[in-house]
Amino acid sequence: MTFVQRISSQSKPGDAAARRVIVQELESFLRTSRLRRVHFADGSVAPPSMAYVTNFPRLSIPLHGDHSMELARNGRSLGVRVSRGQAVFVPPNAWNRPDWDRPVEVLTFLFGANQIGVSLVRHTKGSALGAGTLKSSIHAVHDGVTQSVLTALITSANEKSGGPLTRLLTESLLHSCLRLLRSPEAHRSRKAVRTYETLCLYVQENFQAPLSRQSLAQRFGLAPSHVSRLFRREGLMHFNDYLNLVRVNRAKFILRNYSVALKEVAANCGYNDVAYFCRVFKRISEVTPTQYRNRDSDESQAAPPPPLRRGI
Repeated sequence: MTFVQRISSQSKPGDAAARRVIVQELESFLRTSRLRRVHFADGSVAPPSMAYVTNFPRLSIPLHGDHSMELARNGRSLGVRVSRGQAVFVPPNAWNRPDWDRPVEVLTFLFGANQIGVSLVRHTKGSALGAGTLKSSIHAVHDGVTQSVLTALITSANEKSGGPLTRLLTESLLHSCLRLLRSPEAHRSRKAVRTYETLCLYVQENFQAPLSRQSLAQRFGLAPSHVSRLFRREGLMHFNDYLNLVRVNRAKFILRNYSVALKEVAANCGYNDVAYFCRVFKRISEVTPTQYRNRDSDESQAAPPPPLRRGI
């Protein structure tokens, strides 16, 4: 059965069903393919509008087709076309911008603080919306082996290393993720916490999009009131407050590292109105974006959003 057939055979597959398909695809990839090249992205160029950027590292491998994208490397924006047998590793706060100019099926891992998000997506030509999507996650902090391999890969990316070691580290990370996906979790958190963490992870991945409580509810088949309840009970804040914290935290990173206009900063963080962006920024940070940018370097180390009780 093809990927598309597996998608269509289950209109809203549960996590267990999605996980089984993802495990099968990853097993097949590791059994039949070897990585020939790993493309590293970095943050040396300001991210363009609608680039994918998170505070967490990401790893993507095409399973079928070519995955074309723009990414930053060594102070330049480059266009790359990645096919099966290659991988793209995006360290924290780096970015890439897929073009979706050809049909492609991609397996992506997002290494969050409290979980690893896994998505298997099929894109049709010219559409940024997945024609079929399966999502799963590994809840709770990932184990020591996975964390050690991930840290080594981030170090390799920062040092611009390449060659066999990088490929072996990436394959090792994929094998470690497969091991975690196969293993039943010893302590499964209650459903509300798992759902809340999944919503947080989605916001972290898609904060540039016009997100709302309603769009998030529709995306995950939930009632908007239930989304509000999850953020109040599990995150101790309203949904919009969490979304603005994620966006402002990203804005702080851009302001610290790039000399770009406030309009561009706002657009990269999901705000169409610069004046509104400045008001939200000042309310959260107690300074304007310009004041934040102009502070002395020893005072400009932005802290992440305040820790949530069960946030990612």
